[in-house]
Formats: sequence, structure tokens, C-alpha cells
Amino acid sequence: MMYTVKENIDSNTWRDFLITQPHTLFTQSPEYGIFYDLLGEGHTILGIYNKQEILVGGALVVTIHAKRGNFLYLPYGPILPEIETKQALETIANTLKKKARTEGFSFIRISPYIIDTPKMKKCFSEIGFRLAPMHMLAETTWVLTILKDEDTLLANMKKNHRNLIRRCEKKDVHIDMRTDQNALDILHTMLDETKKRHHFVRFSRKYIDTEFNTFAKVGDAVVFIATLPNGEIDAAAIIFFFGNMAVYRHSGSLNKDKRLPTSYAIQWAAIKEAKRRGCTYYNFWGIAPSDAPQTHPFNGITHFKTGFGGFQQDLLHCQDM
Repeated sequence: MMYTVKENIDSNTWRDFLITQPHTLFTQSPEYGIFYDLLGEGHTILGIYNKQEILVGGALVVTIHAKRGNFLYLPYGPILPEIETKQALETIANTLKKKARTEGFSFIRISPYIIDTPKMKKCFSEIGFRLAPMHMLAETTWVLTILKDEDTLLANMKKNHRNLIRRCEKKDVHIDMRTDQNALDILHTMLDETKKRHHFVRFSRKYIDTEFNTFAKVGDAVVFIATLPNGEIDAAAIIFFFGNMAVYRHSGSLNKDKRLPTSYAIQWAAIKEAKRRGCTYYNFWGIAPSDAPQTHPFNGITHFKTGFGGFQQDLLHCQDM
């Protein structure tokens, strides 16, 4: 089968195509390109068309200018057809190579949202990709299918998670959904406190605010804020909603009351909101790999995320050309 690639395809055409995919990824949405524009970078949308001129795949491509080199980046892209997958990948890779050379980029980097299999590893390798020295997006992820009713979802959680959620509800932990700047300020306070406790490198305020506001304008991002019964704000999280998938993106907490871990209540509220919006999946983002040592920095958050039920997705490692 012959494929062709068209550049700068219409945003609405691309969005309509994304919505039909098994997993709809906000990092491939037109808004994610706008987000990169606002960061001072750029973006384009490439469409893969078959010989009948039907859109069967493609990718949002953003530019990144960094000390390690300037490159084209595909965040959880490209989306590839099931038929002649390798041929489609090779066709879009050739377009990306020409674009990179013409516009002065040093390399191409892809974070594929593709399950890690020997066949797909070989496919990327034979086309000329090699393993990147780092990852850009989560590669070991945890996803919950949320089509079942709330009682069943609760029953499928670990007993501790279910009990903590019910305790928070019984003790009147309050969850608000907000999109205002003050809500973002609260989130940043929580992130700063969480950073001190767990010693991780957080995203900058500019990055988070720009990302959030870009999606909030179209109704696809919400800050969930948890308040203890005494009125103290205790936790906050940003959740994105796009197509059939909700994504747990940024969060922080103070943990003022050990008996009322409000982060559990936030997750349950976000899952219920995702169901209300018609989502199929709730994506908890990154967890520690199955073979990770006990000292892995994600071990604690992995226990938290996996306790809500779901399944692990091992994605292909980041690829460079």
C-alpha cells in the first residue's frame, strides 16, 4: 500500500481523526501544538493518507530548542494504521528527515504511544531509529477502564483505597473543580510542598500554567481541590480530558490529616467526572517499571495509583533519529 504525507493539515480534521482512535491522547491534540507555540516553539500537523486519499494516521510535531540540540518531537506520536504499519512509519520518518534538514534541526525524537513488543522495536530500528538516552513522557503507565458502574469500580480497588475514599466522603472532605488562576496558585503551593518531601524536579510554573490554560479554554482541563472538614485546603491535582481518555497530570498535597488522605478523594472525584464526560479510560500516567528496585523514586506513587485498579501499559522507549 502506498502512503503519502501532507503537512499542516487542518486542526479540525486532525481532531476529528484523533477522536476515532482507540486511545485519544491530549499530547497529540491541536491544543498541545498551541501550547508549544505559547512556549515560544512551533508545531505542525502531518497527516498520513492512503492511495484513496483517506487520512489513516499522522502526528502532531512540535519543535524543541535546547542545550542538547534543536529537534523535532512527536509527543506520543505518530498514530499509525494497522495495515502496513512499517511502511507508514517509514513514510512519515522520511518527511520528518526532510523537514529537519531544511529547517536546521539536529535530530528527530519520538515518544511512541505504542506497546513495547519485539516486532515494533525491530520496525523502528530497521527504519533508522535508535534508543534515546532519556525519556520525555511516561513509558510505564497505569490505565483504568472506567466503563463499569461506580460500585463495581470501587469493588475492584484495593480494600485500603476503597475504605479511605469512603472515610473521606463520610467525614465531609470537600472536592471542588475549578479553572481560575487562584486554583493554579493553590496547586503550585501544593507542588512546592510535595517537592520538598519527595525531592523531585517539578515542572515550572510557566509550563504548567500555559499547558493548563490552553486546555481549560476549551473545557478540557480542570483543577481538583480537596478541602478538609475544618476548611483547610489539603490537596490539588490537574486532570485533562480529551476524547475517550482522562489524564492525571500534576498534583500536590499537604497531608495535614493522616486519617483523611484527600488525594484519594480527588482521584475518585476525577474518575467520576471522567465517567460523566463519557471517557473510557482514566490514565494515571507514569509508574515504576515492574522490575524496578525498592529504591525507585516512583515506588510510593506506584502503590497509590495501582490501588485504584487497572492495568499496566509498557510503551516503547523514546526513539531518536
